[in-house]
Amino acid sequence: MNKIIKLFLATCLITLNSYSQDTGLGKFFLKDASVGLNSGAFMFISDGSDIGVSAGFNYSKQLTSVIGLQLGYVSSTLSNETVDLPFDALYIRGLLNLSNLTIGNSDKSKIYAGFGTSLMTFDDDGSAVIPNFGAGVKLAVSEKIDLDISSMLGTTPLSGDDLASHLNFGISLNYRFTKKESSVEWNNPLDALSNDLASVKTKIEGLSADTDGDGVSDSFDADNNTPKGVVVDGKGVALDVDMDGVADFQDDDPFTPRGVQVDANGRELDSDKDGVPNSVDIEPNTPSGVTVNFQGKEIRGAKGAFMPAIYFDFNSTKVSYANYERLAAVAALLQANLNYKLKVIGYADSVGNNSNNMKVAMNRANAVIEILNTVFNIDKSRLTPESKGEESPLANESVKMTQKSSDGQVISNSLNRMNRRVEFVIQ
Repeated sequence: MNKIIKLFLATCLITLNSYSQDTGLGKFFLKDASVGLNSGAFMFISDGSDIGVSAGFNYSKQLTSVIGLQLGYVSSTLSNETVDLPFDALYIRGLLNLSNLTIGNSDKSKIYAGFGTSLMTFDDDGSAVIPNFGAGVKLAVSEKIDLDISSMLGTTPLSGDDLASHLNFGISLNYRFTKKESSVEWNNPLDALSNDLASVKTKIEGLSADTDGDGVSDSFDADNNTPKGVVVDGKGVALDVDMDGVADFQDDDPFTPRGVQVDANGRELDSDKDGVPNSVDIEPNTPSGVTVNFQGKEIRGAKGAFMPAIYFDFNSTKVSYANYERLAAVAALLQANLNYKLKVIGYADSVGNNSNNMKVAMNRANAVIEILNTVFNIDKSRLTPESKGEESPLANESVKMTQKSSDGQVISNSLNRMNRRVEFVIQ
């Protein structure tokens, strides 16, 4: 029987060596495989057993991340007060990688269960086939070296000589042909799946996250810091209806004509401060206080004089800062022509009832007079407030103005703002 074992071992070594030279089967037998030298101890379970030192070697092949196969040879002695049995044994075991059955285990160690059979031969030419099972732990020493600590229990023989149950404690130093980073044994697919799911979850959360609360998820938001409540386009950029480069929420005049030059607050430039913006000002360098018409041309006397209108937000009587330059042009005209008196006429849009709109329009006229008096030192006796409510609309409110934003969206706006105004008439 010993000759058979030695012949088997020699055949395994020669076969493994020949396979290692082959580009096909050689790769199969070496990939995710290891060879190791082991030592340990054998003993009977019963009292009075001696400890027999063992030595051997093994070859292991990992078939999947969970299932492996191990072939090995070991030589030792089982003895007690009545028997002394030196033996050689060949064994085959199935290995179940328990660590790869759950998520989040350490990548420094692997716990496994083992079960199989051993063919034991004794010096007296006796033999036995022994079923065995147990467990062990593998510790990663380096990229290609493992330390394997195991305990196996041999039970009643399936055939051959009678033999009492016994234990084997072993330690093996294994060399892996495949590096740890690419070994199926040391890379848990459940961990990889968990990481993939976490990555997908993060991406989904990224798709739904909206840091600035503008309704456009962060993943598609070109401006992730738009202020709360600001209307944005499909890219998350604050709307700029007149496309003057100043977002509507910062634009004091959000309806400037396309292509005109504006200041930092979105107001069309008026170099000579005559109240007529540069884009339509035929004489852009008229002196301060000169009376001009709607084209910015100087005129003699009051007839045909142009004075810019003051516009208001919905249901508001507050004069925005964008209108101060327009009021400055009106004040300059009055300061240069001390005999001029103005009728300050307030208007409203058609939203709401007529009675309320008359009051709002009058309050707008008085608000403008207050600023002309307190800011520009125009005596109130030269200014007469009047209200026309919604009776004289400047623009047709049923008409919608449509424009395309920078991302191609069509934006519709009513002309109500044009009717919420204060105009001036020289008396």
